[in-house]
Amino acid sequence: MGNKNYVVAIDLGFNKVVAALGTISADGQTIVKEIVSKPLEGGFVRGEITNIELVSTALNSAVEELEQRAGIKVDEAVVGTSGRQIVFATNSGFVYVGSDGEIRNSDVEKLCDNMNNVQAPEGKVILSRLPQYYKIDTHEIKGSPVGGFGRHLEATYGYVMASKAVLERIDKAFDRVGIKDRTYLPSAMASALVASYDEERESGVATIDIGANTTDVAVYYDNKVRYVASIPLGSDAINNDIRATAVPKNSVEKLKTRHGYATASAIPFELLNSVIRIPGRKGQEKNKDISYRDLTAIIECRLVDIINFVNEVLRDSGYHDRIETLVLTGGGSQLKGIEVLFQERTGITTRKDVAASFGEESVAEAAEPANATVVGLLMMAIAQSDIKPTPQQQTSNEEDIEDDEEWDDSNDKKPKREKKRGEKKDNGPRVSFFDRIKKAIGKVDEAVFGKDIVDDEDI
Repeated sequence: MGNKNYVVAIDLGFNKVVAALGTISADGQTIVKEIVSKPLEGGFVRGEITNIELVSTALNSAVEELEQRAGIKVDEAVVGTSGRQIVFATNSGFVYVGSDGEIRNSDVEKLCDNMNNVQAPEGKVILSRLPQYYKIDTHEIKGSPVGGFGRHLEATYGYVMASKAVLERIDKAFDRVGIKDRTYLPSAMASALVASYDEERESGVATIDIGANTTDVAVYYDNKVRYVASIPLGSDAINNDIRATAVPKNSVEKLKTRHGYATASAIPFELLNSVIRIPGRKGQEKNKDISYRDLTAIIECRLVDIINFVNEVLRDSGYHDRIETLVLTGGGSQLKGIEVLFQERTGITTRKDVAASFGEESVAEAAEPANATVVGLLMMAIAQSDIKPTPQQQTSNEEDIEDDEEWDDSNDKKPKREKKRGEKKDNGPRVSFFDRIKKAIGKVDEAVFGKDIVDDEDI
């Protein structure tokens, strides 16, 4: 990032473009200085650009506002990529050890150089090269093989790849707004850094980032990324199903988030026989009534489809039996009772993303699950940068944060932002980007319920 004391990350989504600026504090915490979100109406579907004019316009709008807020010029950025073009594959290589059989640093370096020089198949681009494990004479070992004895040292790497053609289209959009230098990283890995704890990534965790158009999955075990996948189904599919019941388009999202439940078992007893009344937009339009049971049935049915895909991904990873926790994040994860449904259908302990790994000086928007990807991208970008820490500033926004903790009509409360639970910035010799991230990765409004009919004038 040159001499800059900040990094910029951009998340291109199905219905919005999010741009963020971050820096690092004196004690090594990522500080999210600015987050700008702009709507994207069409043009980007499942990670692929279908209309470059629409995407470029939204991207330019987000970048321009970020520049104005921060007083900077954005000419380089880390960009998250997702969608069906994301592929994870493993590959193994080996070297012969010297005649005395002792494995030295030079043997490991030679092997790692060989694995880092592996080329992507035609039409693919390697985004991340991730060491998985070593073997000495066919015996898998944990940790470094240096000091061991054997004749044959083998390494297995995981490779996250994306479609070259898809990235070339995205390149064109960034060229149009003057961002010539960009680094593409898997969105699934980025959101996982924010959503999961270090100890979870050690013991086995899968993070499920439910976006509007896709659901990204990242599997960690022994503090290493073991599998990455993108499911071509997200929360917008739920909206389409609700819309199909003749609910006005502009009312769908509010209806889902304010009154929707992920599963029937999560509906409070007093609401089981109640209906939501959606007032007609015009004098001639009739009110639309939908029961809590029916609304929840629509939501649950589509979520089960997503969960079935998730179960398939976890089986494909080969680590299904080692995953102890599922962590749900992303904008689509905020449905009431969603963790109950996931746990019932996967058999794995599930929680929502309720903690964030960034400094207290960060903007409040950084704590929103919908921004997990862009915040994670900032963290990954800082890990590879040489930006200088900024002096910590005293903040007095604790009271503002307290006042903004309204959640839904359940007893859950949106937690305060927490301090980063990670390592301080390494001031030692510079190492490669992937060596660094290997360690780092390794309101709804309250309403009066209990009536037979709940009128909602805001829908």
